[in-house]
Amino acid sequence: MTTTNPNETTPALEELSVLDEALLVSDSQRALAEAIQTPLKYIFIAMAIPLTLCNVIVFSQKDMRSASGTYVVGLNAGQLFYIVSTTAHFIWAHFVDPPYSQYSFCVYEYYVTIYAGVLVAKRASYAILCLASAERLYAVVRPLHVKNFVLSKHPVIGVLSVYALSAVWHVFHLVKYRFEMMNIAALGYSVCRFFKTELYLSHKDVNDAFGSAARICLTYISLLIQLMLNVLTIWALQRHNMAARQVQSTTKEDAKRQQERQLTVTLLFASVTYVVLSLPAALLQVITTTVPGVTPTGKYRNLYTVMLDFGFNMSMLGCGVDFFCYLALSTKYRNAVFRLIGRKTNKLATNSQTTLTRTDDVTS
Repeated sequence: MTTTNPNETTPALEELSVLDEALLVSDSQRALAEAIQTPLKYIFIAMAIPLTLCNVIVFSQKDMRSASGTYVVGLNAGQLFYIVSTTAHFIWAHFVDPPYSQYSFCVYEYYVTIYAGVLVAKRASYAILCLASAERLYAVVRPLHVKNFVLSKHPVIGVLSVYALSAVWHVFHLVKYRFEMMNIAALGYSVCRFFKTELYLSHKDVNDAFGSAARICLTYISLLIQLMLNVLTIWALQRHNMAARQVQSTTKEDAKRQQERQLTVTLLFASVTYVVLSLPAALLQVITTTVPGVTPTGKYRNLYTVMLDFGFNMSMLGCGVDFFCYLALSTKYRNAVFRLIGRKTNKLATNSQTTLTRTDDVTS
């Protein structure tokens, strides 16, 4: 469900230009896109939450703990918070009628969904993925020294540092607006209105600079670095395979090398998929920055809504598809999942058998 901020007015459409013809989306086209994308949104959310949670649980198991596993847990934990906070916002918005008539809803949307979910958690996930890819690249290039690599020795510190940096970097967002309930006579009800704070207005240039720097560094540059690391990892894997064929090694060394290679390929495939599916949302940020009118209430508001829904759906798909990448490409991950399911199944069977025994004792 897309809500519209009542504090913004909709400008009248001007005469069509070449740009207008390329970017204008009619109301009927927007309605058709929403009819297709809204069901997909809830399908992808319903898929992403349990699969992302499964990744966190599996990689937290004792036999799956490693530097790469820690980065995956940190990445998926942020994704899970982003998905849950956004889903709660959708559900809450569905029951807020009229929109923005509840003060608590506005506070949740601004501080939890936007700040903590979108700005801090989601953008930090891009940087964490870069750390995981850099660690895997080093493991391929210098396998004998990877244990001494800083990203391999202190993955927890790396993950926590990224989240802390993202939270501090976006702190300007916390002081940008204040909320106040106001009665709108024309509407016949009270709405929560957003007013820019004196602190923000007195340091507007600094705050805007922080916002632009966060968007560029944590989104665009992170995605670009991720692409470069993936290309270098593919090159390093090919070179490593050629060198391995020329060196005689024991069966134990071959097995260990194969396991490391499988882990690297799995994380490589998962990261490439995640980056590709994150591009539509990143593209929307570029368009809203460079093209005036691509806003929720601007001239190209229909295009904004369609691209926003599409980018969100691809982000949800990217959060859920990691599970299938790990399941298809990693034997160790599959075994861990099957063991986890087996333990839960055995525990349920044991509890059921105990309940039946106690019932028999009582009735006998």
